[in-house]
Amino acid sequence: MKLPTRKFLLRFIIASLSVTAALGIVSVLRGGFGETGAKILGTVAGADAASILALCCTGPAKSGSHRAVQLGGIGSAGLGLAGGVYLIWSDAAFSGIQEGILRATVVLVIAAAASAHICLLLPSRSFGRQVRAVVTGTVVCTSVAAELAANYALYPYFDPGDAYLRVLLVLLILDALGTIVILLMRRLGRPQAGAPPDPRRTAPATAGDNNAGPAGALG
Repeated sequence: MKLPTRKFLLRFIIASLSVTAALGIVSVLRGGFGETGAKILGTVAGADAASILALCCTGPAKSGSHRAVQLGGIGSAGLGLAGGVYLIWSDAAFSGIQEGILRATVVLVIAAAASAHICLLLPSRSFGRQVRAVVTGTVVCTSVAAELAANYALYPYFDPGDAYLRVLLVLLILDALGTIVILLMRRLGRPQAGAPPDPRRTAPATAGDNNAGPAGALG
């Protein structure tokens, strides 16, 4: 299955952000633009968020599981946007159907955010065993934290107690820590053999370097 190109998503995000900014400016100048304007602004803002999450899920897949996460993230972002747009423009009184759609939308947004985060982490597995181990642990923390958080929206009157919330917070902290460690290890490390070369490490020598000669090398 062919995924949306990054160029298309970037253009869409730029256009959506431009529309959002224009609506904000109109709102400031006119002192508000009413209920319809607020709905349009909410729809465009939702499209911006969904597009950014989908953009994070694009790019070359390193494995079949990576591609599955990409597809799941893009699908969750699209369905979450559809649910949000329905809730924004629905004029019906809030009922059981709307509540179900709201809960499903929140779960889809959580799934899309978790998938986007995982998709950004998985390419770092090529930077050695240590980075691979940290990536695996961080992905596990992200997945479990998303599941625990989604339960609050999925089940009505969900109240598992303080221990459940503490575990969720610990997982989120470990997730943030793992992400920071991965970024630092990537900055200091280098990919394994067979991985795509880092252009910053394989850049051609400059004219100044070529003219340095033996004296420059000895210096």
